[in-house]
Amino acid sequence: MRASHIVDAAAFSSRAAMTAMISCHVAGLFFLPMMPLVMGAFVSDFSAQTLSLGSIASIQLTTTALGAFSFTIIGARTSCRRIVLAAIASELLLNAATLVSSSFSELIVLRGASGFAQGHLLAAAGACAALSRRTEKTFAFYNATLAIFAVVFLFVGALVVPLFGHAGVFVLFVVVDTLALAFIYFGLPDFTLQARQASSSARATPLTRAGTYAFIALILFGVALSGTQTFIERLGYWHGAALNVIATSLGWGWCIAIVAPFLLIWLIGRCKDNLVLLLPAYTLIVGLTIILSLMQTTFIYLVAVALFTPLIMFIEPLQFGVLGQLDDTGRLAALGPGAISIGSGLGPLILSSVVNAFGLISVGITAGCLLMISFLFLYPVCIKANKNVFKKQ
Repeated sequence: MRASHIVDAAAFSSRAAMTAMISCHVAGLFFLPMMPLVMGAFVSDFSAQTLSLGSIASIQLTTTALGAFSFTIIGARTSCRRIVLAAIASELLLNAATLVSSSFSELIVLRGASGFAQGHLLAAAGACAALSRRTEKTFAFYNATLAIFAVVFLFVGALVVPLFGHAGVFVLFVVVDTLALAFIYFGLPDFTLQARQASSSARATPLTRAGTYAFIALILFGVALSGTQTFIERLGYWHGAALNVIATSLGWGWCIAIVAPFLLIWLIGRCKDNLVLLLPAYTLIVGLTIILSLMQTTFIYLVAVALFTPLIMFIEPLQFGVLGQLDDTGRLAALGPGAISIGSGLGPLILSSVVNAFGLISVGITAGCLLMISFLFLYPVCIKANKNVFKKQ
């Protein structure tokens, strides 16, 4: 292994490196907050049906998972910096091609390829966070920046999409990708996923029992997350809320989500045990998902919707912090986005089947149960991760 690939935590904690890492995360996940605008534009420009829209989302999430897995394999053998630069350049070109696409079949191919590139970017962001001085704090900055971009670009997108359709929304994607490419080129350190194994007390690999438990926990988390988001609008109508009111509540959720990561950073400085923060956070989100189904009051439903995204933004950095403590090579944290993407791809399918059988009331109950099971799988992983931290102190 070349000496240039051997980097320590300080290399991932400089301002330039942090900006590059944040760029990887935002570019890799930008499709998620922009999805309502993207899907609306596809309906307007291509007369896409519900099933077709579901196909695009499913394909993109599936290829995102494949991209994350690909990164963990290739990144152990070659320069991760080169992989990331290739991924962001590909993402830029694919979004530019989507901007001028004129058929739905082209969209399917382009979005599938885009998801594969995004998977590499998300995996790289996860690996870099695990290699930094504090994974949870790094991921909190990731999510805070993503939330800011989401609020700004959703507002801008709402103005340009009615005028320019899908071309308007994908111009915004190209802008984000161009900025990300510049920041990554000038700031991302060169490394491989095996760079720190020599300094590890044990050669940790993602295929341990704890790693498997973490993988299952993240898949279940992804199923509950995407399944709930799929039916949030339908639940709103069921509770009597108008579409513009639901949209406003979701918008406030992203605004609050800007604050959530900074609250997490403050709490992390006073509590070193992730489990102490994960337990109440999981308890709250389980309660919120159940409220989404069971509470017949529109006001309570809207409050639950507004708090759903901030809680996700609070929990996710803690999950990846556990992965970083469990495996300091970064490989397990790189697999994390793939696991969540698998769950996110399965979520709409699973929850749709449940809703068809039991009605909308089953959405929150099912998601709440999945989240509880997710925490039960994550609990022993947290215990093992804490032991690893104590051994190194």
